Amino acid sequence: MYLSTLVAALVSLFFISSVSAAACPVNQPPSDPGNIKDLFLRKILDQSIEYGNFSHAPSPGPLKVGIVGAGVAGLYAGILLDSLNIDYDILEASERIGGRIFTYRFDEAAWDASKPGEPNYYDYYDVGAMRFPGMPWMDRVIGSQNTSIISYVNSKIKSTDRIQQIPYIFTANNTYRLFNDQLVYNQVNPSAATFKVLTSDGGPIPNNDRIATLNTETALTQPLQSLIDVFTKYGFDAGFNNLMQYDNISLREYLLQNGYSSRDVDWMETIDDATTHFDAYSLSQAVLEQWIFNSAPLDSWTAIEGGMDRITYGMTQILKNKPLLNKWLLNKSVSSLVGQSDGQIKTITRTGEERTYAHIINTVPLGVMQNMDMSTLNLDYNKTFAIRKLQYDPAGKIGMSFKTRWWENDFKGGQSYSDLSIRRCVYPSYGVNTTNAAGAMIASYTWGQDSSRLGSFYNSDDARDYITNVTLRQLAAMNNVTVEFLHAQLVDTHLWDWYAHEYAVGAFAMFGPAEFSTVMPSLMKPAFEGKMHFAGEALSSGHAWIIGAVNSAYRTVMEILAVEKRDDLIKLMVQTWGIIDEVDMGWYVTK
Repeated sequence: MYLSTLVAALVSLFFISSVSAAACPVNQPPSDPGNIKDLFLRKILDQSIEYGNFSHAPSPGPLKVGIVGAGVAGLYAGILLDSLNIDYDILEASERIGGRIFTYRFDEAAWDASKPGEPNYYDYYDVGAMRFPGMPWMDRVIGSQNTSIISYVNSKIKSTDRIQQIPYIFTANNTYRLFNDQLVYNQVNPSAATFKVLTSDGGPIPNNDRIATLNTETALTQPLQSLIDVFTKYGFDAGFNNLMQYDNISLREYLLQNGYSSRDVDWMETIDDATTHFDAYSLSQAVLEQWIFNSAPLDSWTAIEGGMDRITYGMTQILKNKPLLNKWLLNKSVSSLVGQSDGQIKTITRTGEERTYAHIINTVPLGVMQNMDMSTLNLDYNKTFAIRKLQYDPAGKIGMSFKTRWWENDFKGGQSYSDLSIRRCVYPSYGVNTTNAAGAMIASYTWGQDSSRLGSFYNSDDARDYITNVTLRQLAAMNNVTVEFLHAQLVDTHLWDWYAHEYAVGAFAMFGPAEFSTVMPSLMKPAFEGKMHFAGEALSSGHAWIIGAVNSAYRTVMEILAVEKRDDLIKLMVQTWGIIDEVDMGWYVTK
């Protein structure tokens, strides 16, 4: 039978059945019904010839799963397998748990000795993921249902370790915009006229141009909104068919087709995004990201008190076997995945350690996966091409700790923006009600070419010293203070470039033109007779978000159950954890 048929049959049971207390929580959430990102991916997969039927192949021996990577996808897969009483190992190459959830603390010992509400507790910044939009699509991570990650973990750990959401202050009045050497408050209309880039001021935008005095953000969102409106007015199929007419073009090309000049598009990219992003983004990606901002008012966003790694720390605490019992296998960099004649897969680390599993869930970023020896797994060309092709965006941050929160005289939280090399700074949303809270902030947050260029200075002591001085100079200009003042305030600096780290090789997946339809189906299909599974934020409708990693892990566990013909566990999975909408999983058939 098709797995999707079984899942569909269980959906009604999901709402009327309960599971024993030992099995897991109640009040399980289905994924947000009708959200565009999930349905868009599902439609792509349903129409793809690459995403064909796949037969059952139950394992002849014990069912044990090898999970490669201890980021959110790997941890969540472990939690799901625990709930099904399926054995597993988690193999992590680094000494750190969490993947691209990474919280840096400037003084780890002082932080350990502090507690929420005390100044030293806020001397950190989130190097990776740092915020959640408040919308039903995120419920499997941040929702109030018992099966959201935060609620589920909090129900099983001690009160002092519980994960606490706090408001994320996305924007604030009296932060700054600095473009073309013109410094204005964030609430001022960010138009070409405001920043003196009209031809009358020696700039490239004609005085009578359609965007001369228009809010640049409005100029960008208007043509994207027209595509979203088709989904709203005429239904998903009509919206999907309309959007797919443009799947082969970039965001820049679409804006040019809508009557904007190249100079207009350059200016909109400068104000709203990162250098080169409008060329790299597919139009589909841009529309789906715009849908998130439409669906989640900026005052609904949240962060995590104490840093985002409170989530991954909590997840580690509830796994059945702890590191002491060798359930966690750290510093195990998998270099080869070798298919065996009995259908199992052997992992081989760089140091030659070998382990054999009935199934593998490979959660590592594709840039890391590309270098693994998987030559015996019979990956077809479409799969290997997709692994090589899907682009990951460069991104980096420069965290700085100051003696005081010198910016909080005028505002709390929010961001300031510029066309300088550091591009934007992010003021903390945490500790805003704590007297003398530590003065940690993100002094620079860059993507795209901006990140690639700045990241080149992070690799030596001399270069780091130089770019620290550059950052202080540009941060002073963005915040209307003197560089001498910031030098006197500075305590410590931390620089991080996600493309420079061998276990990341990029910050997050960013789909280019046609990559949804030509790359995604091949990436997600299991390999080696259904024993090799692929997960991670890139392999989901939620790429670049934690929910993407979570949904991908759910999918791979369901794949394992389907291959093993464990309809009983599929039923338990749906009853316990609900369903996800982004994939039908109907490629499995009984033979």
